[in-house]
Parts: sequence; structure tokens; C-alpha cells
Amino acid sequence: MIGNFADMKRYILSIILLNFACSHNTDIDRSGRVSGRVQDQRGSPLVDVTILVDNSIFFNSYLSTKTDRQGQYTLAVPTGSWYAFAQLSKIYHDRQYKLYLHPDNFAGFGGEGAVRNFTWKLAGERLEPLPGYYGGLITVVNFPGVYLESEEIVFRFVPEGELIDGSPGEMLIRKALDGHQIQDIPIGRYTLTAHYGGKQLKLRPWNSNEAFQESLTFDFEPQIAGQCDNCFMVEYNQ
Repeated sequence: MIGNFADMKRYILSIILLNFACSHNTDIDRSGRVSGRVQDQRGSPLVDVTILVDNSIFFNSYLSTKTDRQGQYTLAVPTGSWYAFAQLSKIYHDRQYKLYLHPDNFAGFGGEGAVRNFTWKLAGERLEPLPGYYGGLITVVNFPGVYLESEEIVFRFVPEGELIDGSPGEMLIRKALDGHQIQDIPIGRYTLTAHYGGKQLKLRPWNSNEAFQESLTFDFEPQIAGQCDNCFMVEYNQ
């Protein structure tokens, strides 16, 4: 039995300290690790890829690390709600691109940690919380005064050399189905031609003073400020 007021204070203080210690140790026990492997589509490890583990509630609250020579990583995560992302920085034709990689599991996780492996995909749809496509974006713009049914223009992409991941690539034939954009073209250097109603159109980079030509060789831009990332904007004329 507690005999006096001083003993009571000491008893209460000891209970508070004990609860704090238990709570503190529980937090440590609950913290876990997110780990995994990052590879290209051939299964080769990717070194120095940035892993971002972002809090799903608090803006701009993230943890980060890099993959090692085996393409592996591990990162301690505290109690919370998290998503893992992988971003590859790659120089291609003197331009530096930042590319998100594909996780084997899009689900979020808590402080218990998780395993998240990533693969470098050149094309395909990304899923929430990272919408969009892994491939590049082409925006189609008409020369002032030239009004065609843009969704009926047939664009032919012929790769010039290897794509950004070193693969050979292949010829692609696409239309801007909404009349304005062609999505999900694997990042590479291409020669582009366009036909409308059996007639060849002339092309140039949008917002430039270059002469229109029947074929246009281009690289994707890592960023067009205020417009898009990993994209190219082409203007057509008759």
C-alpha cells in the first residue's frame, strides 16, 4: 500500500516512465524495412537507381536510398502509410531523362515494411498513385490555317539506332486518336513521317523556325517547361 503523498507521486511517476518506455519500445519494434531488387527487362540489375518511399498522407515527406551493384536496396521505414517508387536517371544522346520504373506491387504499406521489386519498362500504362505511361508523349499541332482531321493522320516512327535501354526498337504506326496526342512511345531517337488521305504531310518541331520537311528525326525532350516530361511536340503542314 502507498503510505503518503510523496510515495504516491513516486508511484505515479514510475508508472508514467514505464508506459513511456513500453510505448517507445513498441514503436521501435513496429518499424520495419522496405527492400527489393531493381532490374531491366532482360533481368540485369540496375545500379544507382533512386528509391523514394513517400508518405501517403503528409506532402513531401519521403525517405530515399540508392540501389547497389546487385540492383538491391533496403530502407528502414517508421510507423505510417507509405508508397515506394523507383526512378532511373539516364543520359541518352546528351539528354538526361528521369524515368519511373514498374513495381511488382502497387499497394501501399505501413511501418511493418514490405518487399517491392521494380522493372524498367519502356512502355505500358502506369497505375495509381502514379498515373500516365512509361513511354514518351507526342503532341500534334497544326500549322495555323491548316485544318485536317488530326485523328486520321497516320504517323510512322522508325527508330534510329538503339532505344534508351539499348534495345533495337521497332517501327511503329500510330494515330493521335484524340486529335492531339500520341501516348506511350518507347523513348528513343526516331525518324517521323505523316500521311493524310494518301498524301504525305510536312513536319517540323513545334514553335520553331525550322523549315517543314517530309521526314523529321527527333529526340524526346526530358522536359518542356510547363508542358510535359519525356515528350516531343510536332507541327504539321500540307
